[in-house]
Amino acid sequence: MKIMRPKKVLPALLMLLLAASVLLPIIVGAAATMEESHQTTECSPERDLTVSVHTASSIASLKVNEIAGNIPDFADWRNGNVEFSTTYYDLEGAPAAYSFDVVVNREYRGYILVSATRSNYPVLEFSKGFTPDKCSELMTHSSEIAGTFAEKRGLNTGDAELLYLGATFYYAKFPLADSRGIRQDSVIIDLTAPSIVDESSTRLPVTGDEFLQQQQEKQKEISALWEGLDDQMKSPDPTITAESVTGTSGYINGVPTYLWQLGCSPTASAMVLGYWDSHGYPNFPGEDPLIQELATAMGTTPEGSTWPWDIDDGIDEVCANHGYSSMDSSDDAWMTFDEVKSEVDAQRPFVLSLWSGGTPIGGDEPYGDHSVACVGYHDYTEDWVSIHDTWDTQIHNIVYGDWLGAMATWVRP
Repeated sequence: MKIMRPKKVLPALLMLLLAASVLLPIIVGAAATMEESHQTTECSPERDLTVSVHTASSIASLKVNEIAGNIPDFADWRNGNVEFSTTYYDLEGAPAAYSFDVVVNREYRGYILVSATRSNYPVLEFSKGFTPDKCSELMTHSSEIAGTFAEKRGLNTGDAELLYLGATFYYAKFPLADSRGIRQDSVIIDLTAPSIVDESSTRLPVTGDEFLQQQQEKQKEISALWEGLDDQMKSPDPTITAESVTGTSGYINGVPTYLWQLGCSPTASAMVLGYWDSHGYPNFPGEDPLIQELATAMGTTPEGSTWPWDIDDGIDEVCANHGYSSMDSSDDAWMTFDEVKSEVDAQRPFVLSLWSGGTPIGGDEPYGDHSVACVGYHDYTEDWVSIHDTWDTQIHNIVYGDWLGAMATWVRP
């Protein structure tokens, strides 16, 4: 595997959502719910939101057949087996997700990520690619970074705990101990960089009825999905039930896959403009100069950080530079799945900036943010969006809503 180039967090997306009167009291509630799920007793099983590896494995098998039966690009997953691979945790040390390898005729065909808690969507991601922790070079480099950090403080690192903090966000948390083996601290490494997660993200107070209402509706949707899944699992032949699921898919062919350069926002934006370069707007430069021009126009920092509301302005500036002033881009902090479907059906790829959370109230480390190019969707029992994530050249599918916030940058000729 190639070493994937680093993504860069977008800490300003937190401020964007705040400026749009977005509040995050739900974080406290979600944390409380997670805590409650680990304090339940046998006398109150209805409050236990945890999902066992065994149950998750059954769900993965069911969903692999559903995906194979409904999404043409994954037809080769039909009759595939799932093999448990990895447990990911949240910042509090509770299981967050389980990764299963999809194996057909003893050959690896991809992975599927199932939630370890019923407080999140059942299936979080699936792809024919790899999760970042599958790359030994990335893991080795991450360990070296953590070791250097620990050495400067006169400490030693222990075994890493892998974290999954929302769609596309994979981290490794290394415990730091003194010479007696007593834990003193920890350091979190972003596996896709790899680099130490910036712990200086601003903690902002949060309020806002509209955002709270969206989160409440999201939880209702999640509960309904789990209840429907419970019914499927009770079926005498759940595989047949899964294959009978119908829905729609949409995909945009011809969107290039660029690896991270100078920042995730200019890289994702370059993929979108690279598509238009071969679809009637041929004046854009090649990959490297286009990313450089976008990074400059967006004011991307040398470290690769871009203010989210500068993405559309940067795209418009680059389009104008090459004679396409009629192309228009705009930000949408309240993107809906219907809008995703509409853009994809119209064959218009767009930039999707995900906000997985900044630093949660009561937490110690930020989650981080990332921009990707959105190129498709799947509308089935769960809604998924297909993305080019800037880390590799595979298509990754993430569940719509597996984030605390998202902003679309539409690009429309």
